[in-house]
Amino acid sequence: MLSAILSATLLVAGCAGTDLAKQRFPRTTIPANAENVADPTGTTGTTGSAAPGQPVEPAFAPDRLRLTDPCELLDEDVLKGLGTPGDVSRSGFSRCSNFMTDKAGKDLAVTVDLGQTMTSEIKNADKQLAGLRSAEQTLDNSACFVSVITQDKPGLGITVQIGYKDGDACAPGRTVAESVVAQVRDRKGVITPAKGSLITLDPCALPDAGAVEAAVGAGYRTYPYGLHNCSWVGDGPELTVDFRRTFVPDDREFDEGQTEVDLGGGVTGYQKAGATAFPSCEVKWVQRETGNDEGEVVEVKSAGPEKAQFDRCATAVTFAKVLLAKIPKG
Repeated sequence: MLSAILSATLLVAGCAGTDLAKQRFPRTTIPANAENVADPTGTTGTTGSAAPGQPVEPAFAPDRLRLTDPCELLDEDVLKGLGTPGDVSRSGFSRCSNFMTDKAGKDLAVTVDLGQTMTSEIKNADKQLAGLRSAEQTLDNSACFVSVITQDKPGLGITVQIGYKDGDACAPGRTVAESVVAQVRDRKGVITPAKGSLITLDPCALPDAGAVEAAVGAGYRTYPYGLHNCSWVGDGPELTVDFRRTFVPDDREFDEGQTEVDLGGGVTGYQKAGATAFPSCEVKWVQRETGNDEGEVVEVKSAGPEKAQFDRCATAVTFAKVLLAKIPKG
């Protein structure tokens, strides 16, 4: 369900040395019940709120954030001020981590997320950082999430997550977040996308309204999530599209028990039904291979409560074919 997607929590404490590039991660957001910490910095000045659907500054427009390499925003000089940087590790298009150590040799995990969906963070953004509204939340005294709000309705922002068990995790979080915001404003890390890359696409804007209505019914609601995920919710059926950069197995066995389905144009999809209290069926395919066992993958998921009687796999396959035809070819 959409609510399950929005309540997932990423834990980084103790993750040093993990190769995120070859892991499968759920969509994540800051936990809504995390502790809100008072701002000790006294930072002043704020851009304030923007009109619904508009960024607080042009530099933070979703189309620009999609074309920003998050790993380039983890400035090595800033990280050296905190300790000894490790190797960067990517996850998806918009997240990058550095599993480093502090000056005493203790584990310190730094993660930056661009264009992350902001929900409770907007309500709790009672601080200011680098001229933007900011919220801080801690988790079990081992992690701090420092978020800056870059857009309202739908809420988007940039989050720096610090996993640190041996000190104040929010202090380095503020330092890194301020550096990240400054670099985004300075257009650092802007990339030229490869031809046919999914990274430039807005999944909410790509499909025709008629295709969405055929999948979930009339009167549906649209829920963007981050920069590369979108859900449409009807009176029962739900549909989600996710664009991601991820590990691609050589045998294309993404899920145990998956079956192949012909999506047309020589493209093979991989279908997997889920028999849970909220039955679903997902179809994914490799849109573009990038090398090193990685690629860009599209996932279409059709779901709904048990009482909603419809063919979830047929819905997912039909929509996948429609979506595939809309994606520019490489």
